[in-house]
Amino acid sequence: MERWSINDSAKIYNLDNWGAELFSINKKGNICVHPSPTSKYSIDLRALMDDLIKRKIKPPILLRFMDILEGRIAAINRAFRSAIHENDYPARYQTFYPIKVNQQRQVVEAIAKFGKRYNIGLEVGSKAELVAAISFATGNGVPIICNGYKDSEFIETVLYASKIGYDITIVVEKMFELEKIIRLAKKAGIMPKLGIRVKLSSKGTGKWATSGGEDAKFGLRISEIIAAIDILKKEGMIDNLKLLHFHIGSQITKIDKIKNALIEGTRIYVEMKKLGVGLEYVDIGGGLGVDYDGSKSSYFSSVNYSIEEYANDVIYQVKNICDEAGVACPNIISESGRAVVAHYSVLVTNALNTTTQSLMPDFEETLDQAEKLSPTVKKLVDIYKSLDRYSLREDYHDTLQLIQEAVSLFNLGYLNLHDRAIAEWLCTRIFKKINSIVEKIKPIPEELQNFQLSLRQTYFANFSLFQSIPDSWAIDQLFPIVPIQRLNQKPDVMASIADITCDSDGEINSFVGENGRTKFLPLHKIRKDEDYYIGFFLIGAYQEILGDMHNLFGDTNAVHISFSKKTNYKIDTVITGDAIWESLKYVQYKGPEILKHVRDTLEKSVALRKISIEETSHFLELLDKALVSYTYLGE
Repeated sequence: MERWSINDSAKIYNLDNWGAELFSINKKGNICVHPSPTSKYSIDLRALMDDLIKRKIKPPILLRFMDILEGRIAAINRAFRSAIHENDYPARYQTFYPIKVNQQRQVVEAIAKFGKRYNIGLEVGSKAELVAAISFATGNGVPIICNGYKDSEFIETVLYASKIGYDITIVVEKMFELEKIIRLAKKAGIMPKLGIRVKLSSKGTGKWATSGGEDAKFGLRISEIIAAIDILKKEGMIDNLKLLHFHIGSQITKIDKIKNALIEGTRIYVEMKKLGVGLEYVDIGGGLGVDYDGSKSSYFSSVNYSIEEYANDVIYQVKNICDEAGVACPNIISESGRAVVAHYSVLVTNALNTTTQSLMPDFEETLDQAEKLSPTVKKLVDIYKSLDRYSLREDYHDTLQLIQEAVSLFNLGYLNLHDRAIAEWLCTRIFKKINSIVEKIKPIPEELQNFQLSLRQTYFANFSLFQSIPDSWAIDQLFPIVPIQRLNQKPDVMASIADITCDSDGEINSFVGENGRTKFLPLHKIRKDEDYYIGFFLIGAYQEILGDMHNLFGDTNAVHISFSKKTNYKIDTVITGDAIWESLKYVQYKGPEILKHVRDTLEKSVALRKISIEETSHFLELLDKALVSYTYLGE
């Protein structure tokens, strides 16, 4: 057997690069989670799953590691604190968490708690989010920034919240909003803290590049900024304008795009200060990216910079321009939601079965009886027997041509079902033999690089792609996917991952690999006596809130976990996933009404003696049990 180590597994899944030193592989071959990059403590994910199963918590399970959440907040603030010190920056930095990234109450609550020492704030973009943020700010003094479109009710809520002591800044996104804010503020006799979002010409990169630039959805153009300043001066409210905000997109992959935006945004700040605007804050928006694939590149699933480089560039660029212009440096705010929450959650679920070729009949005996086969199939036998590294290209091309020929002959009635089955079996055996040779060739010939797809098997996993990682389906986002066990053994299957929805789109066939993006995931053959678990990593940002209910698969079970020096880990919270009745309720079905309707219909059948009373009772018991059961699969 070929020697295989945990270092080999870390390499093929690129774990050391995307894991941010929060994930590792132990000597048992299991994935471990660390509370921070420097921590010697870890939790064995496989052992954790075994414990959760004993507690009757079924997969799929969303594991939320709250210490990682705290660590990410600390890392961002530590990077800015260091940059402020190194550049002798005279003002402060403050993190605001945009709750749209993950609005789950326990998550926002934890961020507000962990971030208290850093004076972390919350950014909202709707009335519902505003109400949620106010609930967290009550008694805690958490500052709030309001972005997005606002109606009168939204604005009035902010005004009266400000009057009774909440620290809220309302950001003007459009000129008509400014007029509405002024009118309502005058009417209520309340002067709010104002911000203005400017529409930069600078743009980001990646999937969300259109968030910036002159065609961006939000923000005021420079001419509108000038008009807004004049209006505020005329209304005696210019001293209320405290914040300048800009945003060029989420998951910005290139640091030079961030620098360009910083230069332009800071120049606007400087010029506004010269016009007599008492700005105190510059909100540089979101965009701090996450290296999902570990390539440290400008690819859309990666970033070519670190948190430290990001923080240093922000502080340096702002200070350099302000010093040059002789203007006081502003306090810096960033809305780095993705970088805060992406790493903290892992979805773990069980593989159900595969489209494995091992269930095919074994036609090994036909190799010695080739004279009885059709000429086309006999040629495939000859290729299989003679194949070596020197004939790879020719044999590969000939195999493709012969299998197509076999299908054509079958369709014309010249090849029987048995011989076609042998042809398929031989094709698979030839491709496996080619693969065993190709794996040892460096570099792999270009025309042979894609043939491995013909060997790819589908592993069916107990989850809904649309519920748990919708960005994988919607925008082709890459997320690291790794088996959480047997990583001290060489994987022997090239796989894709299919979910349990009735949708052909519910399949993942693009993965993080050793050399970037790859079209298959290395997995192990599933043993009959084991539960084989697969982990989906870095899914804390957006995925938990964007998921939809395709096939009425609801929220998964979720477990909040803290690290413990005494007991290794501590379960803080268990959130039970949606039962079938809850999923049905979302689409206006009521469990009791369903049962009543079915019961009434069955009683009619009993009266007509079409079914027995016992059969009726058993069916109703099954239906009643189904309503309270997990929407995902059990045994």
